[in-house]
Amino acid sequence: MKSKINVFASFCLMVGICLLVGCGAKSEPIGKLAGVEGKVDVKPASAEAFAAAAVQQQVFTGDSIRTSDDAKAEIQLTDNSRIVLSSNTYLEVRNFSEKDLRQMNGIAIYKISPQNKELKIHTPSGMATVLGTTLRIDVSDKETIVSVEEGKVGFSKKPGHQVIIEAGKQYASTAEEDTANNIDPLELEKLFGDGKLAPIINPR
Repeated sequence: MKSKINVFASFCLMVGICLLVGCGAKSEPIGKLAGVEGKVDVKPASAEAFAAAAVQQQVFTGDSIRTSDDAKAEIQLTDNSRIVLSSNTYLEVRNFSEKDLRQMNGIAIYKISPQNKELKIHTPSGMATVLGTTLRIDVSDKETIVSVEEGKVGFSKKPGHQVIIEAGKQYASTAEEDTANNIDPLELEKLFGDGKLAPIINPR
């Protein structure tokens, strides 16, 4: 009798835990791949390898997305924000509930709807923080360049350090001065154009 009571108690405990944590239920998607051109791959958080991406494929927290030569991907988030990845770009959705992304390399344009919490975009050189704006981030192993078309962006190379980049300005993490520079209007139009995005970081 005592054994049956213990088994029943264990069963009730497991049911309670399942109800609390969702019993392995898959998390809600944070968006989808609204556009895919060329070779684009996705690695879900639960997978060990990348697989070919498909248009309308759902994107979840923990996913990594990469584009190859002459490829392009557009992510449409549930809040109607959009992220466009140019060729040879790698993006990790680290924890979207905490508004946490990591762009490891390449070029991405972020068209972010107004947020109630700062979106954090980590790069090897620092972190950009966004509430609602349109910006472009170019990333290499040694440098990050942030260009802002609309709104305002903060960029931090280290804790306690932040440079404010306003619309029409650009900041490079390698700059000696903690100030953003003006972008020529024609150059700004090229930076955020719909065609192939030319890199602005010297590969050498």
